[in-house]
Amino acid sequence: MIITVLDTETTGLSIDKHEIVEIALISYLYDRDGNRYVMRRYEEKIKPVNIHQASPRALEINGYTEEGWAEARPAAEVLAEVKGFVEDSDILLGQNLIFDLRFINEMCQRLDMDSPKFPAYLDSKSIADRLVKANWLEKSGMDYLVEHYGVEVKGRAHTALVDCERTMLVWDKLLEEVGDDYSLFTFEEPYEPYRKRKNK
Repeated sequence: MIITVLDTETTGLSIDKHEIVEIALISYLYDRDGNRYVMRRYEEKIKPVNIHQASPRALEINGYTEEGWAEARPAAEVLAEVKGFVEDSDILLGQNLIFDLRFINEMCQRLDMDSPKFPAYLDSKSIADRLVKANWLEKSGMDYLVEHYGVEVKGRAHTALVDCERTMLVWDKLLEEVGDDYSLFTFEEPYEPYRKRKNK
């Protein structure tokens, strides 16, 4: 079984006017004994086309600079590769993953590309939200979860690849809390903690 952790960094929260500027995936192969191995890591910066519409706060969080994105690739090239990785996966994993999937879907539509056929997915936030309601955790945001569980990852948080690594390690910790009591979601029937406010 292949589980792929996915994360995006965007220029804001609105899929109508903002865009993905970085995307990463880490695909893990699980053997019959439950051991996992990294199959591939993928991380690419995407050249924005409407940076003037970006949220300054979003750019501050993800560290976007013109110099840092000088060699970024066009969205169409990157999303074509991402589509292949996603469709080769049995399950996806992310933190409030519907946010990322909707951005990918929207950007593909803008580019007149076929969107990926998203497999079912696991959402770390869905478990964390349950534990907050049960008063086991104070918050369900990734930064809090990383601190709470003592997760250590090299690199800058809120870059896509580091956030993929953080999500997998936090997922391990959450499973220690709930065992196999978790749900699978789909693009059509997602976990939507915010409903109208689809941020992370």
